[in-house]
Amino acid sequence: MQNTSYVALSRQMTMARELELVANNIANAETTAYRGERMMFTDFLYDPSDAPKTHFARDVAVVRNLAQGRPIETGAPLDVMIEGDGYFQVETPFGPRYTRNGKFSTDVDGRLVSVTGDPVAAAGGGTITVPLNDGPIRVGADGTVATDAGPVAQIAVVNFESEYLLRKTQSGLYATDAEPQEVEEPKIVQGMIEGSNVQPVVEMTRMMSLLRAFEAAQNVIDTEHDNQRRAVERILRQA
Repeated sequence: MQNTSYVALSRQMTMARELELVANNIANAETTAYRGERMMFTDFLYDPSDAPKTHFARDVAVVRNLAQGRPIETGAPLDVMIEGDGYFQVETPFGPRYTRNGKFSTDVDGRLVSVTGDPVAAAGGGTITVPLNDGPIRVGADGTVATDAGPVAQIAVVNFESEYLLRKTQSGLYATDAEPQEVEEPKIVQGMIEGSNVQPVVEMTRMMSLLRAFEAAQNVIDTEHDNQRRAVERILRQA
């Protein structure tokens, strides 16, 4: 009989962690280029030789929603958005990192940098330095950065064989040991950034559903506890 409580408890533990994910998704519904996350579950089969098999719930991974976030028009010349697949590459003190956040600016040396102040990588290698006195900065659909003096460099857009292997690191950047591949025909939109792909209404509905399921599991545990208590009381009365 105790297995019923253990199974319900295992489900509660996975739901508690999923609730944390949902709460984090809601908190980042307005975070630039944030991608919502889901938890992947599986059954853990306990198969003793002298008792019935029991299935426990177990979370095995966090899966990122790779759908593109909603476009947000800013009109800022250094705000750029990737349409379709790919990531911007930035050079950090810890090595290359990847992001969909195209809210760029220039530092005091004229380098194109991300919101974290890290230089943005150029296609073919190196970083991008924009002459600050050569007129307005334009970014072409292929990522080419240009001024009135002509093209300066092309923003690198890279992708990976499996985006799910990207690990989230600090400041919303991603890291991976996989080798990046430059996207041959990137699609860049100037004056826009990619918003979060989280849908708050969906996440709120999911949170309410999880809370109801959590309460149902708690009721199972409470009922099982009451049954065991009554069984012990009957045994004591007959002793």
